[in-house]
Amino acid sequence: MSRSDFLSSGPRSYLTATMTERFDCYYCRDKLHGKKYVKKDDKHMCVKCFDKLCANTCAECKRPIGADAKELHHKNRYWHEDCFRCAKCYKPLASEPFSARDDGKIMCGKCGAREDGNRCQGCYKVPTNFLL
Repeated sequence: MSRSDFLSSGPRSYLTATMTERFDCYYCRDKLHGKKYVKKDDKHMCVKCFDKLCANTCAECKRPIGADAKELHHKNRYWHEDCFRCAKCYKPLASEPFSARDDGKIMCGKCGAREDGNRCQGCYKVPTNFLL
């Protein structure tokens, strides 16, 4: 809107505005009126342009995470909900506790405890039973 779009009248100044800008996709300029769109960084865009140009890339499958997909993120990494799984047992972790290792692997609590837990000095296996 330009400054001339604001009109004041009478002793009690009322502001009125007229929408002069078209409601188009920021990238392809397709009309968005009546269509599904995404707003990111104050830019309106069609779903197709968002998926192609702005979507985050899944750390597991390396595909874009589209506007219609549920996105999970941890420490500047992103996953599709179905791709966010334990690196060892492949258990879905979207609603489970997990641990992130220094090497980038994401593990469920059980596998993380096995990997990072105490090991037998002779065979390097995780002890399953402790005798006191």
